[in-house]
Amino acid sequence: MFALSHLYPAGIPSALALLAQFFWIIQIALVVHVLRTGRPYWWILILFIAPFIGGVAYVVVELLPGFHTPEGWWEAIKPRRWRIAGLREELEESETVTNRLKLADALFEAGEVKGAHAIASECLKGIFQNDPQTLVDVAKYKIGLGHHAEAYALLGKVDTTGNRLLGLQLQVMRGDCLTALQQFPEAEAAYESVVDRYIGEAPRAGLATVYERTGRAEQAAAIWKEILKKFRRAGPAWRRTELRWYKLAKAKLAAKRS
Repeated sequence: MFALSHLYPAGIPSALALLAQFFWIIQIALVVHVLRTGRPYWWILILFIAPFIGGVAYVVVELLPGFHTPEGWWEAIKPRRWRIAGLREELEESETVTNRLKLADALFEAGEVKGAHAIASECLKGIFQNDPQTLVDVAKYKIGLGHHAEAYALLGKVDTTGNRLLGLQLQVMRGDCLTALQQFPEAEAAYESVVDRYIGEAPRAGLATVYERTGRAEQAAAIWKEILKKFRRAGPAWRRTELRWYKLAKAKLAAKRS
């Protein structure tokens, strides 16, 4: 049996001392989490001034909301491969467009873009071949595969009448396709048409990319800095959805400084 005396040659500390060491490790882990995920820096001050209460507050305010999903907390913490396996079983039991798109989305989030595209493309048959959301989803996977011309053509078939949010998403995706196809003026116009109405950083990140690709490095850097600043000042919900753009902005600015 493993002897604790090997870890503590000077004598095994009391239970209180062990508990203090445990909370110290947790405190350091939370501070690292603050730095890595772009949380406001004042959390670090709280964690050092009041380690236990501050740690509990950080978990409740910043971490627990991430486990609130429509399916429940278990789905939020379930390993991704388990979720994908479960969705495959659901699709085998009930061959519906909804189940197919749910599986495709899970595969895409796991980085299996080819699989997501293959699963979702099967939905573009029969009565769903012109369904706006299905067309947008398949176009998203085509973009992920680098098939930007195909994706752009597919987006041209989407009717967003009566669906404002889908229309905004469509313009951002068009901008992404046009940027990849090096049609920069058209891409810039697409992003600018929604940048003040879109909830999220995707259009601004797109504009920054266009500025970089067209020799406007300072304008691009200004946008990346704004994205970082807004991210740190925003609430937990914003930081959960916009983490991708925070990481990209951080990487872009780091590359500019090097």
